[in-house]
Amino acid sequence: MKINFTKKQYETLFKMVQYGYWVASDTDKEFSEMEQYINSFAKDFGMEGVQFIKDYEMYDLSRELEDQLHTVINGYEDGVFRDKLAYHLARKEFALESENHEYNQEEAFKRIMELEEKYHLHIEEHGLGKLKIEE
Repeated sequence: MKINFTKKQYETLFKMVQYGYWVASDTDKEFSEMEQYINSFAKDFGMEGVQFIKDYEMYDLSRELEDQLHTVINGYEDGVFRDKLAYHLARKEFALESENHEYNQEEAFKRIMELEEKYHLHIEEHGLGKLKIEE
């Protein structure tokens, strides 16, 4: 089977593969092989920033291209971190509240959503600067 791509389609595929590789490269050798295969066509599509390193028999990205990709990756990771932080803080607060108050399933769901929203707004407004860990 053969698939034809325009330059723009290849660039989009290239980025998607890089983002996927960043997430899953440690768990599956097939991801690494696919990433290398897609990278091998970069020159054919006039894409700069991908070079073959003979000593390692692999394609590598230039620092500039890597930085461009990591701008998106870092934004994604920051969003995931903030979402998970709000989620866990809300669950912790809800667990403490639940010791003194019984919730039915619908009330519990609603309360947890309220608490998550509270933490999302706090993090959005203040960043992480006002978070405090007490022992």
